[in-house]
Amino acid sequence: MTTPAERFSETAAGYAATMAPSLRPVAGRVVDRAQLEPGERVLDIGTGTGIAAAAARGDGREIIGIDAAPGMLAIARTEVAGVAFEEMDFLALRFDDRTIDVVIAAHSLLFATDRVAALSEWRRVTRSGGRLSLSVPGPGEVTPTAIYAEIYEQHGIDTSDQYPTPQQLAGWAKEAGWADVETDADPRVAILLADAAAFRTWRGIGSRRGRTAEYTPAQHEALTEELLAATPRDADGGLRIPFGAIYLTARR
Repeated sequence: MTTPAERFSETAAGYAATMAPSLRPVAGRVVDRAQLEPGERVLDIGTGTGIAAAAARGDGREIIGIDAAPGMLAIARTEVAGVAFEEMDFLALRFDDRTIDVVIAAHSLLFATDRVAALSEWRRVTRSGGRLSLSVPGPGEVTPTAIYAEIYEQHGIDTSDQYPTPQQLAGWAKEAGWADVETDADPRVAILLADAAAFRTWRGIGSRRGRTAEYTPAQHEALTEELLAATPRDADGGLRIPFGAIYLTARR
């Protein structure tokens, strides 16, 4: 059984082609909400292909992007200059206490097995008065589950308790010790895919691949065809998968 990091590493090119373009505006908003200042040391957690790290560059800032998937980091290092990318588990950061000015994390927190423990670790490395800005997909009514729930259930895929509410997200941050916690949500965020081929690529990346790892090729094809039929189309025929974004900012 492969780990989530291994799955993301193996499917990094597919992620870069399908997910990253749709998440770039979300990453930009995470960075905007961080209210970065010149010269700050900024840690991008779960950097993936480096889209948030890229948006955080400038004004003499030191940007560090960490991820557990070496395949993702290989793309980030090729595409994003001026950032130090390191392979690292975000539940066990290799930084001293209070050495980071700002932590940013675009849609990566939910990959932590223990979200409060992750937020506590991120707080540990943040200086007094330092800041946190992150996003997660959700809430549930504007995520893929909203349109695929019945199909997932028929195929035995458990998606219960996958996405938090803004209140739950804020509760995790407060339990981890963060202060001045504020949330906002944008239900309009969607994954935009050009065609069925892009959809099939999206279906095979990261966590989606993991949930159906034991499927036969025939089972994969049957599931993909049902999901495709249920996916909303834009006027130009492109696919629009609801994803949503909940934003959170906090201070140490």
